[in-house]
Amino acid sequence: MAYQEWLFKNHPSGWRIRYRRDGRGYEVSQDGHGWHPVPSVTQITGLLNKNLHEWAVRQVVEYLKGELVPGLVLTPEEVERILNGASQAHRMASQAAASRGTTLHAWAEAYLKGHNPPWPEEEPLRSMALGLAEWWEGNGGNRLLSEEVVFHPGHLYAGRVDLVAFLGGRVVVLDLKTSPRAYPEHLLQVGAYALALRAEGVAVEGGFVLALREGLSLQEVPLEEAAQAFLGLLAVRRFLRGLGLAPEP
Repeated sequence: MAYQEWLFKNHPSGWRIRYRRDGRGYEVSQDGHGWHPVPSVTQITGLLNKNLHEWAVRQVVEYLKGELVPGLVLTPEEVERILNGASQAHRMASQAAASRGTTLHAWAEAYLKGHNPPWPEEEPLRSMALGLAEWWEGNGGNRLLSEEVVFHPGHLYAGRVDLVAFLGGRVVVLDLKTSPRAYPEHLLQVGAYALALRAEGVAVEGGFVLALREGLSLQEVPLEEAAQAFLGLLAVRRFLRGLGLAPEP
């Protein structure tokens, strides 16, 4: 069987969606012939993503605090060493935290999708996993959809939802992140997914961001407010596109 670069989904509204296996883009068509690119949820919320820059600056400051001592006389070689180290501080901090976050993210993703992965043996991963399982099972968690591609036919955007579940007596969107906490753009992403799912007839009533980098951080999303904020950001992006200040699509 030949490799198929594009995967397809028929939307209840009559639109047809195609998306690349590697997640690099979404296109839609009303007749199955003329395809038009649409922005992804993460592209739109990328307008808010300034947290990473602020975090990187903090890592540089912390590194310099550890290297610079009042009254210390530095040679040119030592100055160069410290500056080179400062330029790499964010990468070293990110790699250390990301390894733990990625491991827990992979376990949580498998667990929430019902794959019954083995429990992590090392701490603090094991305690985090047990805490997640206690929360999930205590609220009667039951997976409905996972890695589902969604599209809004009215607002013309697409994305991929980590998990839709029945949890605590409600249908909710659950978005897993390897970040240390839920950032504003993550809340808007959940709102966007909820709007798109409702356009498919899925009665979403709640949403959560599960951040897994530095522990188990659970943030419930005020869904209606997040959805409206996302639409406002979508309007800003289209305004900037009209001025040639935002990327296509």
